[in-house]
Amino acid sequence: MTAVLITGAAGFIGRNLAARLTADGHRVRCVDNFRVPPTGPLPVPVETRDVRELTADDLAGVDTVVHLAALKSVPGSFHDPANLTHNLGVDHHILATFARSDARRLLMAGTCEVYGERLGYNRETDTLRPRSPYAVGKAASEMLAHVYRSLAPGKQIGVARFFNTYGPDEGADAVVPAFIDAVDTAGLCRVEGDGAQARDMTHIDDMVSMLTLVLAAEELPEVVNLGSGQATSVREIAEHIIGVAGGGSIEYVASRPNEILSFIADMSLFHATLGHSPRRDLTDGLSASYHGRRALMRRQTGGLVAAGR
Repeated sequence: MTAVLITGAAGFIGRNLAARLTADGHRVRCVDNFRVPPTGPLPVPVETRDVRELTADDLAGVDTVVHLAALKSVPGSFHDPANLTHNLGVDHHILATFARSDARRLLMAGTCEVYGERLGYNRETDTLRPRSPYAVGKAASEMLAHVYRSLAPGKQIGVARFFNTYGPDEGADAVVPAFIDAVDTAGLCRVEGDGAQARDMTHIDDMVSMLTLVLAAEELPEVVNLGSGQATSVREIAEHIIGVAGGGSIEYVASRPNEILSFIADMSLFHATLGHSPRRDLTDGLSASYHGRRALMRRQTGGLVAAGR
C-alpha cells in the first residue's frame, strides 16, 4: 500500500483517480483550492489548500505526489496573463517542495498542447512547438522538471502528457459537455472552424486505468503520452451527440486563435514500457456521457431538465 498526495483532487481527473486508488487500497490524501467548483461527487475528503501553501512537512509520510492542479483554459490563456504565470508558479513550487521532502516520486500533469501543429502522431521525442500561452507554461514546467531531476538525485519526476479526456462528470467548459448542454438548451452545436480538427478522445475510466499503470511502474517515465492513439473530428463528436439527443443541428463559427488541427497520441512508449489497458468504445462512451450529463443537470436543477428532447 502506497501513500499518495493528489493536488487538484476535486478536478475531473483528480477525483476519479482518487476513487480508483482508494478502492485499490492506497492511502490517498487530496488537496484542492476549489477555485473551480467540482462537477461531480468527491469520493474522499479533500482539504481546501492552495498548492503554493504546501511545505515539505506536508509531504511527510507521502511516497508519491500526483500534481494535477492547474488553470487549464487554452482560449482563456490568450486573454489572461495570470493563466501562464499561475500554472508555472504552482508547478515550480511543487517541484521545489517535492525536492526538499522525503517523498520519492512526483508525477506531473502535462498536456498534448505542447506539441503544437504537426501532421501525424505526436511522439514524446518530438520538438515542442506550443501555440498558446497555456502550452508555453506547460512546456516551461517540463523544463523545470528536468532541472529538478538534477537537483534531487535518487528521486523520480515524471510528466504525463494528457490528450483529451471525457466522461459523465466533466466540467461544462470542455467540448463534450458543452455540446450536450447546447443541444439540450438550443438544439444547436456551435463548432469552431470547419469541425475537421482531429482530437484524441479517451474516456475517464480508461485514462484512470492508464494512470494507475504509470504509478505502478517501478520507474516513472520522464515523459509519457496518455491517450487513445486514435483521432476523431470535432464534427463527428457533435454529430454523435445530436444523434443521441434525437435531433439538433451544427452551426459553424469562427476558429479559435492558433487552433491546432490535429492531436493524435503515439502510444508506442506507453505500450512498450507499461503495457495495455482497456479502451472504451467512443460511441458508447459519448452516449454514456450524454445520459450522465443529463442526470447531473437534473440533480443540480431539482429535476427541471426534461427527460428528453
